[in-house]
Amino acid sequence: MSRVLKNKRAGIACASAVLMLLVAGCGVNPDEAPESAGHDGSDANFVPAQTGNSKTKEAKPTPREVGTIRIAGKAQGSLTPDLVRTYNAAGGTANVTVDEEGENQAFQQFCAGKADVVDSARPISEAEYRKCIANGIQPVQFQVASDAVVLAIKNETDVGTDCLSFDEVRNIFRAGSDINSWSQVGYGHDLGGDTNEPRMKVAGPDEDSNVFGFFGQYVLGAPEPTMLDFRSDYQAFPTDAGVRRAVVGSNRDFRAAAQFQRSRQVYQGILDSLAENRRAVRDARAEVAKGIADERPPEDQARDRRKLAKAQANLENLEKSLPAARRYARQNRAALRRLAEVRGTLGLFRFSYYEAFEEQLRPMEVSASNDFAQPECIFPSQATVTNATYPLARQLLLTINYKNMTDQDINAFLVQSLSRSQQLAEDAALVPLPDETQATELAWLNGTSEPDIIFYESGAGTSVGTQQEADSASGE
Repeated sequence: MSRVLKNKRAGIACASAVLMLLVAGCGVNPDEAPESAGHDGSDANFVPAQTGNSKTKEAKPTPREVGTIRIAGKAQGSLTPDLVRTYNAAGGTANVTVDEEGENQAFQQFCAGKADVVDSARPISEAEYRKCIANGIQPVQFQVASDAVVLAIKNETDVGTDCLSFDEVRNIFRAGSDINSWSQVGYGHDLGGDTNEPRMKVAGPDEDSNVFGFFGQYVLGAPEPTMLDFRSDYQAFPTDAGVRRAVVGSNRDFRAAAQFQRSRQVYQGILDSLAENRRAVRDARAEVAKGIADERPPEDQARDRRKLAKAQANLENLEKSLPAARRYARQNRAALRRLAEVRGTLGLFRFSYYEAFEEQLRPMEVSASNDFAQPECIFPSQATVTNATYPLARQLLLTINYKNMTDQDINAFLVQSLSRSQQLAEDAALVPLPDETQATELAWLNGTSEPDIIFYESGAGTSVGTQQEADSASGE
């Protein structure tokens, strides 16, 4: 029996809960696939292929030159260059070529039989699928890794909400945004502009980051994102650590702020001691004068002078220490102010970096629905990123023609890629495949199980499909 894959909002990727493999699309114009990652079609189904009866009717192999693997496309932050490099280093015999064009063009080439593999961060759309089927090409998609953008504030910070809608995320970061307070966003808010919530500030990576490119494409809808696509007060940093400091403050400020009360007590103690020692100096000076007037014995007058000298030395030492104590207290107070200023700053982080510092960062859930009456808030986790139910997740996919799966060179390349994908994903700060998903996909390649077949049904709704229905729906 087939399983229907429904996305939870337009523009958000959905996945098979059984295999955790994205095979459906979201929010696609039936006539034109979108440029940005993460878009697919809401009426996509997958059908577990029936052993011995899994061949799509009229499907045919893509004509190709044996020993040459043509890869089209390059997703933002793609793992494919690393897969090709390790394949060659392991003694791969095929000549692998990569045409780094856009995902739309890559799927067009694939459906026209001019590419063997598509590298994408989105599934094939309904329009592309139908073009492939019309040409006798049955797409099969392999997931090699996942990635996600996490929106996070400083841990233990209350901004009045812990869930944002997808549209709110876009409106917060887009150029010209008029969202300046946390009171303007989030489920459960009156959205009336209550000034009790902190000011809205945003920070994230600069243009050289894959996170910047993915977020700009997927969320802001910019094919080639630049700083002009982001709000004017977006704080851009070249490193994840810089973004984290903008959100939670620096370690130095944490240390300094922790010493503020102590430094203030020391400073106040010096001020109190100064007043006391100034009185002691005045008293000692008066005693010296009185001893001279009273013509006290020389030894008594010497004793009075010694007391005065000691009081003056104490006063001088206290006066010398006062500027440093004042400066230390002021520095610690300034650190407190800086930490207070970062309160409410919303940062963009790669999922793997957020995981490494989750004790400092509080992630925002993102709703797969823009319906404030029925939010579908999803927390970023290994599971929700891998299966793309978290709305800001994406899956890195390789699409091939079912009829070419057993071609020796393509099969060997895919087996090598999947076998090494977990370590390569970790090295690239991506989310690696779960062992179960990797084993399932390798089983497709070694012939012990049939791959899932993708199809889109005509009409307004979806229904449970069979392999024969998939054939019928494709017009075969």
